[in-house]
Amino acid sequence: MAAPSKTERNSPGGWRVASASFERSADKLGAAPPGDLPEIAVTGRSNVGKSSLLNAFAGQRALARVSGTPGRTQLLNFFRATLRHPRHGDLGLRWVDLPGYGYAAAPQAVRASFGPMIEGYLRKREALKGLVLLIDARREVSEYDHALLDFMADRALWTIVAVTKADKLSKGERGMVTAGIARALQLPRGQVLVTSATSGLGFSDGGLAEALARRLRAETAEGAEEAPGGSDLPEET
Repeated sequence: MAAPSKTERNSPGGWRVASASFERSADKLGAAPPGDLPEIAVTGRSNVGKSSLLNAFAGQRALARVSGTPGRTQLLNFFRATLRHPRHGDLGLRWVDLPGYGYAAAPQAVRASFGPMIEGYLRKREALKGLVLLIDARREVSEYDHALLDFMADRALWTIVAVTKADKLSKGERGMVTAGIARALQLPRGQVLVTSATSGLGFSDGGLAEALARRLRAETAEGAEEAPGGSDLPEET
């Protein structure tokens, strides 16, 4: 297992990634780690930049292997991460890298939008709290993207859309692409984040770490409110 690595790339005034490490790979749900942490599934079309996004998110160069061959990921890959806030302390989570979809040269088991392994994880994993759906800034929203969003909605789980490779666009184009993706997926624009693993956009400003921490803390607060003595979620600063 790779040793956790500290990073200071995220904003010191808000949520940042304090550590991240590879945990294990699994070819079926039964081989997954114990569901002792909230899990965030991450997927998108093959070659969308999942490994690069994870490395940028964690502030590490080689936490996830970046391959020049789309469709290389054929397992569920689990990573442990700790988010840290100067006031709110630490928040642990598990990042689950799912195989990509939509690449014709990849094996059929990988190309299927919901193969038995992926569908079994998304449908049955109780620790799963939400999905980060990656969409290339230069591509159109696909039927697979819509299907994933519908699948998560059926489970009453949230989705954050991360637009990747935004460094390829001008600042004005980024705004237009973000608005277009939000409109196509019928999501609030604030639910679509612009990222670039190359420039650090969406990471160095705490964007993705902040978005995930807010979602996870909101769920924790809702659970506490349902129990006796529950309290409101504190304001983030």
